[in-house]
Amino acid sequence: MTDAKRRTLLGLIASLPIFGRCADAGPPSFELIPALRAGQQWRFAFERQVTRGPEVMHWYRAPLHVRVLEADADGALLEWVEGAQTIVDAHPQRGALLALGLAATREVPLRLRVDAAGRVVAIANAAEVRGLCLGLMDAAAVQLGADPDTRDIVDTMLPAMKAAYASDEMVAVASLREPMILFGAMGRRFGADEPVEFRTALANPLGGAPLPAIARFAIRAVQPRAGRAELGWLMVSDPAATTAAAQAGVDTAARLVGDAIDDDPEHVVLPPVSLEERGDFVVDTASAWPARVTHARTVRVGAMAQVDSTSFTLT
Repeated sequence: MTDAKRRTLLGLIASLPIFGRCADAGPPSFELIPALRAGQQWRFAFERQVTRGPEVMHWYRAPLHVRVLEADADGALLEWVEGAQTIVDAHPQRGALLALGLAATREVPLRLRVDAAGRVVAIANAAEVRGLCLGLMDAAAVQLGADPDTRDIVDTMLPAMKAAYASDEMVAVASLREPMILFGAMGRRFGADEPVEFRTALANPLGGAPLPAIARFAIRAVQPRAGRAELGWLMVSDPAATTAAAQAGVDTAARLVGDAIDDDPEHVVLPPVSLEERGDFVVDTASAWPARVTHARTVRVGAMAQVDSTSFTLT
């Protein structure tokens, strides 16, 4: 065999997939743009835990069902339903309040508008959700109020808990929290070794002006043969704006409670407040759909830190 033929044969052998590299560096870039079609559906195991310092405030799990109701060139309408929750742990003083809050959202269908890139843009049925949640909360309050051990705390805290449903805008902000976490990476283009950084705004859970923030997505790993990518997420809010929004929320809640009990509550001045989010996404690069998402939001008020951790696992 001549040298020329030998080199040609070796080149052909080397080009066969079986003799390729064991680890591929992956594509230079990819987009997470889902092709949504009516009838598609996904089920997730959802979990949420809130800790304050070393203590668990509450911790629960629930099944989550997401399906596409309709889709067109401009986007899609999704249905998001959180099923019956299982309480894993709760602080002794918060068990009844957790049960009351969970009862208000159980099996309530959210209608989510997403754009053509898969980004969550709005809730389409905020008024309906508000009415359903308040009705379920009233029913749960009657049941919990029948127990002498929980009657006093339910009677005391029910007005403050209802204050979270005072307007359609507040319901929309609260309802979009988990969907915006799960779909947070959608609609973006990622380049290898090129973090996606941008200025954004956090939705104000109190219904006021959005909070300015700086956010960053970064690729942690790409497995092209498996069609998977691992992404990291970091967002930090503007401390001054966050402190002002939190103070306004405390003042509003105090006024609502004061009106409900016909009393003048003491004015509370908050120390500096800051907010940070960190997350990990495992996504299918072909469908753009998340397979696993973990997220932690840390709120610091002075020396106290509260961590709100959420996870979604495709089942």
